[in-house]
Amino acid sequence: MNVRTVVVSVIAALAAIGLVSMMITSPGQLVQQIVFAVITVAVVMFLLRLFMRNRGGGVNRREDRAYSKAVKQSKKRQTAKSNTKKPSHSVSFTAKPKKKSARRKKATHLTVIEGNKGKRGSRASSE
Repeated sequence: MNVRTVVVSVIAALAAIGLVSMMITSPGQLVQQIVFAVITVAVVMFLLRLFMRNRGGGVNRREDRAYSKAVKQSKKRQTAKSNTKKPSHSVSFTAKPKKKSARRKKATHLTVIEGNKGKRGSRASSE
């Protein structure tokens, strides 16, 4: 066995013995200590969250807002695509399905920048 495992086991056994003995001798004090511990942990967690939220500040909020907006736009596009591609059930099974032409959609958010590849000259002598 690992030394750490033995130490943790001994501490857990002593805590269990102390808990049982306190339940037998003074259950009211046990309940009081448990309530005090729960309230203390709740207050500390509340204060930590309050300070951590204020420290992170506006950058995270702006990023979160931008991310939420992008997610909404993406979902709107997905629903628009799914609405336009409804399968038609009126086609008979004997008819051959038509093959769609392999056209690519033009990406509207990309722009081609024309260059001057045809005008190659000596770059060192640009007079």
